[in-house]
Amino acid sequence: MKLDDIDIKILAALQEDAGLSVADIAEKVGLTASPCWRRIRNLESAGIIRKRTAMLDHQKIGLNFQALVMVKISPPSRENHQKFMDWVQDVPEVVDTVTITGNFDYVMHVMTPNMTAYNNFIGNRLLNTGVIGENNSHVILKRVKARDGVPLDHLLKDGKLYDEPDF
Repeated sequence: MKLDDIDIKILAALQEDAGLSVADIAEKVGLTASPCWRRIRNLESAGIIRKRTAMLDHQKIGLNFQALVMVKISPPSRENHQKFMDWVQDVPEVVDTVTITGNFDYVMHVMTPNMTAYNNFIGNRLLNTGVIGENNSHVILKRVKARDGVPLDHLLKDGKLYDEPDF
């Protein structure tokens, strides 16, 4: 699907607040509600919009401990990688997992209420998978930047969705 500037502005508005009404989005992008709704439905049908969701404040719901956990699969077989990837899908403490290059195979973003719960996660869940050769934890002390969506500027003709910040 080829995106035009209005589609991109609709995506930006939804990333900023998925709870906006169609009328509010239409006003932001310079359309009436009906064509705006059709465009949103087309973006959903094309799979560009996968779902709309609410972003929760993790600290306000008691998830006060976060870590990035690097994992090396051992022995490194296709079956063991698949076993790990299947396992991680069902673990609520793991909020994101990516495959990486280098000395480790995966990085997981893990959230727990506290260090004790995290220690239990490592000792009783992760290591019990039977495929972990090595793991290395990095505790997150402070978030410097958290972006809920993806960058869109590269899709625009003038390459600029938002104004540059002044320093």
